Amino acid sequence: MVGGARLARFRVVLHIVLTLAVLSGVANAQDTEALFEEAQRAQLGIDAPRDLRKAIELYLKVVKRDSRHRDARYNLAYLCFIQKRYDLAEKYYREVLKLDSEDADAYNNLGTVYERQGKTEAAERLYRQAVRVSPDVATPYYNLARLHYGRGEEAEARTAIEKALNLEPENEVFIKMHAEVLGTLGGLSNTTILAVLGGFGGVLGVYTVLYLKGKVLG
Repeated sequence: MVGGARLARFRVVLHIVLTLAVLSGVANAQDTEALFEEAQRAQLGIDAPRDLRKAIELYLKVVKRDSRHRDARYNLAYLCFIQKRYDLAEKYYREVLKLDSEDADAYNNLGTVYERQGKTEAAERLYRQAVRVSPDVATPYYNLARLHYGRGEEAEARTAIEKALNLEPENEVFIKMHAEVLGTLGGLSNTTILAVLGGFGGVLGVYTVLYLKGKVLG
């Protein structure tokens, strides 16, 4: 009986300890998400001027607290990308892919990192992986079309840009590129191309999409 009483008391104590641990874990998770939202606000300039240094510091704290926080890594990678710290951008996108090997956005963004460094073959492989894991995402098709078109592979460029347009038929950048590709292939007159394109050349060079992660704040 004495042994039984001790066991029962131990189970009660253990239950209390476990309950406190769960509550502590919930509180820590809430604190981590609060940090993440604060980082987003600093990055986007909500409630105060944009402060990218502060955003990076806060995202790093989030990652330190939660080793599986993908969205913080996404946004760290983006901030490193716009600062041309491509080695770190690659590092964080690869960490995202270790957590989720089916993330099409991460493959697309990592491809863009490589493309900016002139590593077009590696970029193409990543864009293709993006459309393999998620065929309904338009941007990797567009990025493939740009690569093909830049190499003079107009037929392949047409196939890729038309897949992008099927997914986003009102995307003006896709429409403009489609017009240029068709013009090169003889599908449109030069007059029509000029009317559709306008300042297309400048847009083509900069339109490589990098996604941010996390809920929209306002």
